[in-house]
Amino acid sequence: MKLFLEAGATEDAARVLGGPLKRPRDAGQLLLESLGVQPSQAGQLDSGGKKRALMAAIFLGKAGENELAVQLFMALGEQGRAVELLQRSGDTAGAARLSSMRPGQFETGPILSKAPATAVGGQALSVLSAQKLEEQGKWQLALESYAQLKRFGDAARMATALKKPADAAQLYAEGGLPFESAECYLEAGDTGKALDNLCRVPKEDPRYRTAAARAVRLATNLGVLDFRLEHFLGPYVKSGARDAEELAVFDLLARLYISRGYPENAREVLQKMLDLQPGHAGARERLSDLDAEIRPSAMVARQVLEHADLHRRKSLPDLPDLGDLPGMEATMMRHDPELVAQAAQRVAGTATQPEEVLAEAEVIVEPEQPIDKFAAGSTIASRYRLEAQIGKGGMAAVFRAWDLELEEQVALKVFNLEQTSDVAVARFKQELKLSRQLIHPNIIRLYDIGMHHGHRYISMELLTGQSLKDRMARSIDFRTAIGYLVQACHGLQAAHDAGVVHRDVKPDNFFVTNDGVLKVMDFGIAKQHATPGVTVAGSIAGTPMYMSPEQISSFSTVTHLTDVYALGVCAYELFTGKVPFNHPELVPLLMMHVNNAPQPPRARNPGIPLELEAVILKALAKDPRQRFHSCREMSEALVTIRDRYAA
Repeated sequence: MKLFLEAGATEDAARVLGGPLKRPRDAGQLLLESLGVQPSQAGQLDSGGKKRALMAAIFLGKAGENELAVQLFMALGEQGRAVELLQRSGDTAGAARLSSMRPGQFETGPILSKAPATAVGGQALSVLSAQKLEEQGKWQLALESYAQLKRFGDAARMATALKKPADAAQLYAEGGLPFESAECYLEAGDTGKALDNLCRVPKEDPRYRTAAARAVRLATNLGVLDFRLEHFLGPYVKSGARDAEELAVFDLLARLYISRGYPENAREVLQKMLDLQPGHAGARERLSDLDAEIRPSAMVARQVLEHADLHRRKSLPDLPDLGDLPGMEATMMRHDPELVAQAAQRVAGTATQPEEVLAEAEVIVEPEQPIDKFAAGSTIASRYRLEAQIGKGGMAAVFRAWDLELEEQVALKVFNLEQTSDVAVARFKQELKLSRQLIHPNIIRLYDIGMHHGHRYISMELLTGQSLKDRMARSIDFRTAIGYLVQACHGLQAAHDAGVVHRDVKPDNFFVTNDGVLKVMDFGIAKQHATPGVTVAGSIAGTPMYMSPEQISSFSTVTHLTDVYALGVCAYELFTGKVPFNHPELVPLLMMHVNNAPQPPRARNPGIPLELEAVILKALAKDPRQRFHSCREMSEALVTIRDRYAA
């Protein structure tokens, strides 16, 4: 919920508050405050504001805040909802009064009488009474008073005075004071919750670096490494160590990354150590070892692929509203722990088996059992009313649905996981986890998850348009094409900033709405920098025509620069009509990515400006270090070209 708020996704934060956290009152108040108008003025908002006001009214009604809810309902012209709310709450008189009113007659005065303030210790509840109790040394009563007044910081002080560090820690956390909460949890001996709260300290807090150092030490002692910690430490690592004490912390963090099998993260930390102290004992040697470990090897890649039964999904029908079901078409995935050992034998020349040539990937067709438990008109999980099926594939069906609780249309993706492999289930969970963490206008939004009649489902934003691949079947003007690439850069950069590498960038996974907004889809095989993904060493996944050289030979250790390469392939295809490398056989195609220089785009389309050709070829560099350092940098280069050649 806090991450949603930081990203400015107020409605999503409210969903979490009112749903999993079961705090509908806070959800309604959050939405109401974000409107910036009085409840009686909600009817003057634009359509987006009215939708948010309606959500606020629904949540406030659930929380028993009938007065505010009724004011919002009436301002929005939802008189029937207001009457129904009062009837459900037992206020038949108020319901009758409302139902007899004509439009415009409603008064904004109170509908119900307010409950009297709760008394504590025989005194009326107020800040002054709580302070008086504190002055009198009645700390327990003062604690209860402050807590009821939602002055959690003051309540935590009282808990500390009462030598109740665990209670103080919880109160500090509730009051949005994570650093103080962590200190109290440490005093109480709960290192796990202390680490959790340290990771909540914002980077703007003057104690952020202290919190980061403590988090590294705690994580090392606990042997913990996850996405939350990696995301929290990002600004700390990026800024580098500043003194000898922080150098020791960076050394601990590098060892933690290495022990957990994340060489790229360790490499960055070691480089920062050398920036501060070039002669640091052991850092340069460890960095050299890591470089050797993650260096791409074409020979290893060939041996891995020649012994792999690579899966190539069959093509899926177009979906009118959502494009192809993400994560299936032409995406291959393979893992075999013995492959790496076999490849090493090939390299060393000790293999006894003759080489085999894999002419083409084996086609594995997923079972297409109909999801007959879902039909138009039925209601899923007492919340989603299915309106129509808008797409279907081997693993899932997509429906246009109406969210009965929040009064909005969504897309409901229902998975037939009863007949699907463990890998597919893992990819499903991976996509949900990552997509819910990524909040950006150029990334498709996933809302809720659930289970109905044994089938997993997710609700997501309903899009109208087509995939970029389908859009490319028609001519696209120069500025629009550049604009699509810039939007793709923005969406991928947001993922990279959150520590996520997509690893399957291609035109099929970009959706273009009818309004011209590009959305990045399908994080099913994405990688979190500090979290084990679905694939591990000895695995390969992706779409062959868009794979970077390092993705072919070292899939589990790729960085965000593999997405830059794939985006370069997309740009090449967008402006020439063809991908830079193509071959009817799989292994030769992959080896072309590793060894062959692409034909200059202008040789295929002389109308491409020289500057744009340079951008595309830079993104397609074999050595990741020679590419753009980020999608943000690539976007800036593209915007400069677009502005220079503006029609």
